[in-house]
Amino acid sequence: MEFLFITASDIHISDTGPRSRVDDFKATMLGKISQVRTVCDKLGADGCILAGDLYNLKQPARNSHRLNQDLIKEFKRFPCPIYMIEGNHDLTANRIDSLEEQPLGVLFADRTLIQLRHEVIEKEGHKVSLVGVPYTDNLDLSSLKIPQKKDCIAQICVMHIYAGSKAGMLFKERLYGYDELAGLGPDIFVLGHYHVDQGIQVIPQPGFKLGKHFISLGSVSRGTLSEENLDHHPQIGMVKISVEEGSVSYNIRPIKLKVKPVSEVFDLVKREEEQKESLEIQAFVERLASEVVSEAVNSDKTMEEIIDSMQIAKVVKDRAMHFIQAAAAENAP
Repeated sequence: MEFLFITASDIHISDTGPRSRVDDFKATMLGKISQVRTVCDKLGADGCILAGDLYNLKQPARNSHRLNQDLIKEFKRFPCPIYMIEGNHDLTANRIDSLEEQPLGVLFADRTLIQLRHEVIEKEGHKVSLVGVPYTDNLDLSSLKIPQKKDCIAQICVMHIYAGSKAGMLFKERLYGYDELAGLGPDIFVLGHYHVDQGIQVIPQPGFKLGKHFISLGSVSRGTLSEENLDHHPQIGMVKISVEEGSVSYNIRPIKLKVKPVSEVFDLVKREEEQKESLEIQAFVERLASEVVSEAVNSDKTMEEIIDSMQIAKVVKDRAMHFIQAAAAENAP
């Protein structure tokens, strides 16, 4: 007897792709979703798990109704339920309470996708627990209330966070170490948000004969964000949980998607221009954040009030506040 799940993350679909792309970006991403569906069909998957960032653009108005219609049509063709958590790009300003305004909220409302918080999948008298943790600014692991595994043979936790072999900071966000996550209850972690393919790793953990498994295969898309490596070959994951004579075993492996060569998808000259612009914007925002902190110290205004009073684009204001809050968190006693 076995349970089988297919995992994917960071699709980042939009009506139009980055300037450096020369293909039909939306059609390409719909094609990748179709590949995921085909794998689910061929392997007889019990469920598909999406670990956040289905969309690329956070502003609801920039995602067309046609895009949602195309997604609904494609997802409705899946032979199994699709469980998903919210990524930071699926929300406005990373706020979970913005979901009702977002296109992802539509897909949850009509059950095209199942908003994953806690689901128990039962088959032939055995159970597997699925737990979802959506993107959360400065997530406090100690505050997580993950349901107990109870009589389930395995528990899979889906998270949209930066995580890796060693804890630290990444792009001004906290990078959680696998050893930190291993202290939580689940047996298997499906991770989104970190676009770099870190593969599948097993961390020994007392009391867990099979250890803790971490699946972080990077983004399904290529070239959506400046920090991505163009050599990245998109992969999805297969999680097979088997029971034989009362013994539980795992078979977890990556599955490569079919993609065109980089030279057929990207204008590499524009790509370099985009990366240069991104670095310049980041440097400007960091300088701006420093100046705002200095002004706040020498006046009776809050940092938020100073930022709001500036005649700059909202996206820059949001980036500035992000850097300020990150700096404040790092320097907090």
